[in-house]
Amino acid sequence: MTSIPPTVHLLCGLNGAGKTTLARELEASLPAVRFSLDEWMLRLYPGLHYASEDYGSRAETCKGLIWETALQVLRAGTDVVLDWNQWSRARRALWRGKAVSAGFGVELHHVATPLDTAIEQTRRRTLAAEPGSHALTDDGVRHLAGIFEEPSETEGMRIHRVPGR
Repeated sequence: MTSIPPTVHLLCGLNGAGKTTLARELEASLPAVRFSLDEWMLRLYPGLHYASEDYGSRAETCKGLIWETALQVLRAGTDVVLDWNQWSRARRALWRGKAVSAGFGVELHHVATPLDTAIEQTRRRTLAAEPGSHALTDDGVRHLAGIFEEPSETEGMRIHRVPGR
């Protein structure tokens, strides 16, 4: 009997699109283990703002620790959801490569939502001070939307196009 290897689920979409909501849904329905970069970063560095000079290097270190743990989960036969934005082709290629080189499947979930909706959802989340998520301004969401690269079928992985949450 041939078994299907576990899968690494990647997420992309505008900030406020509902990626974490989808990640939680995948966690419950697959089942899978969800690893949220925002949750880890906010717990490890509660005073560190996402625009801080130190944020990028600390986030990369955190992703490395998450990946080491995720590999253990995958080797035990369970899917994982990497709950951070794979906003560029280069980032998606990096994480697709890590999954494939480790012998696991990889799928991308593109949470598509209009910019105005993403801004409104981010505004509500920020006003509610939701734990596990960064507070973003409308201009911050617009800026990040400007650097987001739409995924393409040429990226070498199955893409699930999901409406905003």
